[in-house]
Amino acid sequence: MADLRAQLINYLGCGHEITRYGNKVIRDTLNFECDSVRVKIVQREDVITNPHSIPFGQLIVTSSAIISNVRKEDVTSMLDILDRICWLLSFAGLSMVGRVGYEYPDGSGLGSSHAAIGEANFFRPTIDIADGKDVVGFINDCYEKYKLLESCRNLRVVIHYLVEAERRRQPLELKLIIAFTILESLKDTFARTEGIPYVNGFFRKVPKPTKGRDSFSFGELLSMMFTRSGMKTELKQVTALRNEIIHSGISRKSYSWKSEMYDYIHDLIREYLLRLLGYRGNYLTYSSGSNERRRL
Repeated sequence: MADLRAQLINYLGCGHEITRYGNKVIRDTLNFECDSVRVKIVQREDVITNPHSIPFGQLIVTSSAIISNVRKEDVTSMLDILDRICWLLSFAGLSMVGRVGYEYPDGSGLGSSHAAIGEANFFRPTIDIADGKDVVGFINDCYEKYKLLESCRNLRVVIHYLVEAERRRQPLELKLIIAFTILESLKDTFARTEGIPYVNGFFRKVPKPTKGRDSFSFGELLSMMFTRSGMKTELKQVTALRNEIIHSGISRKSYSWKSEMYDYIHDLIREYLLRLLGYRGNYLTYSSGSNERRRL
């Protein structure tokens, strides 16, 4: 058995454990336990000590991930664990975290590297990634549920789109379109996992009602989805804006109103995903600029 080391990109958080470098101590290390495997992530020193030097909007190697005592035949499954952690860290920090290469055994020069996409970004994170304790709690709480739901709820796509919406200089209408696409995906996978029949392009009501339409509307399915997770929501304006943009391409509402609506929609998606993943801890609200903490 030997250690496996992987290089990670675009994670801009701090650790929860301290490493001593000569006369300096840096809180640069995160330790998780996922699938009964201990995973250590160590941040690059300047990510912690000089974050203002980080070139936002570019792909940068920020971290090393180490798993000890790995058998050769288990390397692929260990990399799968790392990839799931990367997706959760992407959601936590709204920056596209990924794995760009690995070395096994560590220090041997043997392994693999590959191209990756994504930009380092720090803007209104979901979890306070400056607090390593919160990040560890988030990963440990959510990993198993994420693994279970990753495929059936299209969680990689949802997280990727959520991060893409926050890219710099993204037009507001495009951010809204991405947010509505996320809601459509979550609504669709919710209905399918609930066993709601999908017939001729519509999710159908069973039994068929004697009056009114026999298919669920966008708003009805969304309301059902949020209610099942324990959320109370107001969706009338969300649905109206979605319909206007879908049919017209743009909205004639004021920029400030659309911006407030985007903040509201992002908060809905953020809270829903955290509840879906079984998170129990502190998170940050998007509409507050990630300055307000709430607890689930």
